Amino acid sequence: MEVEHLQDRLYWGLNRVARMLGRTTDAYRANGTTHPLEGSNRFLKLPAAFSRSDGNFAQAVGYGVAVWRGHFDASYTRVGDYLVQDRDIWFIAAQQSLAPILCVKTNRILTISRQVVPSTGPTSNFTGASSTQEVITRWPASLLGTSTEGRSPTRLPGDTTVPNLIALLPSTHEQLLQPTDIVTDERGTTGMVIAAEQSDLGWRLNIRHVTT
Repeated sequence: MEVEHLQDRLYWGLNRVARMLGRTTDAYRANGTTHPLEGSNRFLKLPAAFSRSDGNFAQAVGYGVAVWRGHFDASYTRVGDYLVQDRDIWFIAAQQSLAPILCVKTNRILTISRQVVPSTGPTSNFTGASSTQEVITRWPASLLGTSTEGRSPTRLPGDTTVPNLIALLPSTHEQLLQPTDIVTDERGTTGMVIAAEQSDLGWRLNIRHVTT
């Protein structure tokens, strides 16, 4: 039996599960680096259900778990698409042939910016000050705490530890994220990227919370 036919039957079965256990879901596909959930980016409405990554619907997903398994007909979706059910938002992290569909549930909306230092030029055009430019704007992402904590930059005896965080988000915006990028969520919380890893599953950013 050909792989294409097996894949088609698998998606047919996932669609049956979604119709029985899922809810109507809007699918969005980013068209640029800003606001992927704009109305103009919605391209599909479909039934979808989500379970633990092992496919078990009988047990709830616990604390600190971002990866879920998606149950829906993925014939028209692809990695990086966002799936929205009411207030719940996932992005597709992996959609490999004949393999489970892995989705990441998001809990924050991130904007990532970068300091830009103007190049030296004619005196009349040189401002002498750096500025920031947004690399990506308002991307839903999963922001998770870690078991490690960083030291305050001042390293004084009375300083409190600085939280370290991990952010997971798609890489379909085709922007290169890098250390020292500034991360701000919809609540105004700010952090700095200390390490950035890109893989087939998207971006994984190590972030240090910035206190002011």
